[in-house]
Amino acid sequence: VGSYLVENLSKLYPKVISISRRKIKFSKKNISNVIVDFDNLENDNILKEIDHLYIALGTTRKKAGSAENFEKVDYHYCINLARIANNCGVKRISIVSSVGSNPNSNLLYPRTKGRLEKELSKLPFEHISIMKPGIILGNRKESRIFEQIAKYIFSIVSPLLFGSLIKYKSIHANDISKAMIYQVSCGKNGVFQLEFQKLMEFSKK
Repeated sequence: VGSYLVENLSKLYPKVISISRRKIKFSKKNISNVIVDFDNLENDNILKEIDHLYIALGTTRKKAGSAENFEKVDYHYCINLARIANNCGVKRISIVSSVGSNPNSNLLYPRTKGRLEKELSKLPFEHISIMKPGIILGNRKESRIFEQIAKYIFSIVSPLLFGSLIKYKSIHANDISKAMIYQVSCGKNGVFQLEFQKLMEFSKK
């Protein structure tokens, strides 16, 4: 989602700052890439230049190597960045979470996402929007075999999902990024959670 976000934001704003763990090359001159150490995220100078913050940071249990490392990336890195941004005066924030998130779940992934949503919602931003997609479609730089299998299955199953199950439909990462940008920039204050139908609706605005 992050690469689509940066690309779409660069079409709308004179300056876009991409904060990442590794160097990313961008072709557009109005995009600057700032590499940070999320384990020691104390330098808040870059966040003082930001009006709106979009967080699309995440990993997998396999890539992280342990449940602890997974939580470090998907929870601690994200919530620490949000807290620092709030202290720096950032007013509006949007984050990619997941459908089925639940802070009380016995499963690592939905529990971690649920904890992040719960803590983020406590921060005094003017606007907080939480994207809750199902399987995310789109090319990744790294291969995730399970996700590729899941995407294939969901491409068959998605057309059959209706009613309360529609929120589990697969969605393209670019559509999520467009919905995030619209929701943050539309002017409304409060905490908002967007599932499949709203994500698709706002992606077309």
